[in-house]
Amino acid sequence: MTTTDWTRHLLPLPQKTTLGASRTVSPAALRIRQRGRDEILRVGTQLLRDAVGVECDEQPQLTIELGTYEKLAGHQPVQDLSSLPNSDQAYQIVTVSPELIVICGQTSVGCLYGAMTMAQLIEGGRKNRRLSIPDVAITDWPDIEQRGLWNYPVSGWIPWMSSMKLNFGKMAEMTLAPVQRGRRNTATIDSTVMKRVRHLGFSYVPYIVHLNFLHEVGLFRAHPELAGTGDRALAGRYFAHKQGNQHRAPCASQPKLAVVLGQWMESIAQQGADEISCWLSERPCQCECERCTPIGQFVLETRAFVSAWEKVRRSHPDLCIRIFSSTTTPEQDDRILAELPPEVRFERACASGMERVRHQPRDLFANPLLDKAAREGRWIASYDVPIGAYGDVDTPEVKVPQYSAQRIQNYVNQLHARGYAGAYGMLAWGNQAKEICGFAISALAEYGWNGNGRSVEDFATAWAVREGIKKPEAVGRWAARLGDVEYDVYDSGFPIDYTWGNLAQSVEDGEPPRFSEGIFRHFHRTRDFSARLSKCQQARDQLQPKLHEPLILATDVISSYVRLAAAIWHVAHDHAHGDVDTVAVQKRLARHVDELVKAGAANVESIRTWRAQLGDEPWGHRVHDAIGATETTVPRIVDHIRQQHSDLT
Repeated sequence: MTTTDWTRHLLPLPQKTTLGASRTVSPAALRIRQRGRDEILRVGTQLLRDAVGVECDEQPQLTIELGTYEKLAGHQPVQDLSSLPNSDQAYQIVTVSPELIVICGQTSVGCLYGAMTMAQLIEGGRKNRRLSIPDVAITDWPDIEQRGLWNYPVSGWIPWMSSMKLNFGKMAEMTLAPVQRGRRNTATIDSTVMKRVRHLGFSYVPYIVHLNFLHEVGLFRAHPELAGTGDRALAGRYFAHKQGNQHRAPCASQPKLAVVLGQWMESIAQQGADEISCWLSERPCQCECERCTPIGQFVLETRAFVSAWEKVRRSHPDLCIRIFSSTTTPEQDDRILAELPPEVRFERACASGMERVRHQPRDLFANPLLDKAAREGRWIASYDVPIGAYGDVDTPEVKVPQYSAQRIQNYVNQLHARGYAGAYGMLAWGNQAKEICGFAISALAEYGWNGNGRSVEDFATAWAVREGIKKPEAVGRWAARLGDVEYDVYDSGFPIDYTWGNLAQSVEDGEPPRFSEGIFRHFHRTRDFSARLSKCQQARDQLQPKLHEPLILATDVISSYVRLAAAIWHVAHDHAHGDVDTVAVQKRLARHVDELVKAGAANVESIRTWRAQLGDEPWGHRVHDAIGATETTVPRIVDHIRQQHSDLT
């Protein structure tokens, strides 16, 4: 096999790879040897043995030796990798002799990642009952230190994620015990999973929830003095969190808040956690008391977390924290960062709308404050990697096909160029989460590790190989074409402007549509609609109905959105600019309205058909939200146009 033949079995692609001539061995003549007693090394060794399939019971023809640089430095050409980026995850795989391949990590985690890569090569070289093993020279490290997800079904997901070298996830299961005055506050975390997945090099991080959600655990009943005062302390009910006391923020200047937070931190640390994510209040808010107002809500919340942590560190010196900021306004971020000791990490979510910089052909993202902090060595992470379909605020709004590796590569590479240490995606998981989002998550694994290693076509081919999809090269060609169109659709105002009714409102207000804005962000002229539809058809033509039905149906959904966008543009344009007193314009507008009705019906049907192929109901509300957006928006626009222009023919 050529190097390309081999590397399509690898995901993510290593940074530097040279693969030479192959030798063929019996699995029973391949010996796996571990150098060291580390538990992570043991997991790596087992991965290799599982890939081989049998224990060595013959005179070994080939030995694969796994260990850290400290143990294997005597082998040539093994090198010290400590100067590489993120060297604690770096590794080498080197053919030392015809009888020996060495996997050497700078740490045991690097060893594990090297074992993962070698296991993929072994699996790719399996034919009948023999193994083909190439001469190997791989030096590898990740571009971005942490790569992972917010939200995912725990069962089976962390091993799957870690197999692609994703190494971070927000803890799914943890509980703050109800607060009672006069009693010590405790938390219960998923410590069993947390400890187990450390052997996979995976950080499963517990958290203390947004401080404006603490009424849910009785904080203000037990300590009424901690309730923030005034209407500005109400962070507000909104679509994601409709229950509760308007999500009142605490009076963060009260010393008691740090005491409560510290007790939770200590409880979490006692269960074996080495890091806690500390969530500032969600949404803009401000306690209006005379102590809080002059300083600022988020600065005081930060101080409370840091103060609590500094006290807990006296008994748990290895405990780390990170400050989590979500949809808050950015006015206090500079002061928040100034409050943080250098070792405290900072992570942002739902910030891409604030950071978007209009730019052709694709938008840039920039946050001068955080970018400067990252360049200067501050640890910064973003949760906004676009693994879902959303617009200005990067939380998943709808569940529709997601196959644009181009969007993910672009965004992750921008984070890397800005010096960010963490790149995470937010998954609104539910039924068929892996089937719907698995490609996008794999793209995050690929480009978070090696942002410029290979093209989308080659990545998608490798993904298809790993998924066992026949004709993987066709899948690669399909992804290269469809992904660009999906990028155009999902990185525009679909679904936000569309789902939330903003688009329909603009038509009702008689506003003319503008290219390069809103849902037309990446459409610059009318012929772009037909060009994108043509590209969808070219993508579809790469596939075979019996082999690639889910991908074909996904393509139909994306093309239906382009058709819908085109129809809406033409209706809105004629409504705003056309002289409807003329018969010609009346006919044209009537034709465009009819096309809008058909496009809406096609969009709804394509989403239903795509989702039904994946499984029966329940589909989850985010799928139905996507359908409902069209079922609401299209009739609303059509009814308005027909009411305004009753003489349409």
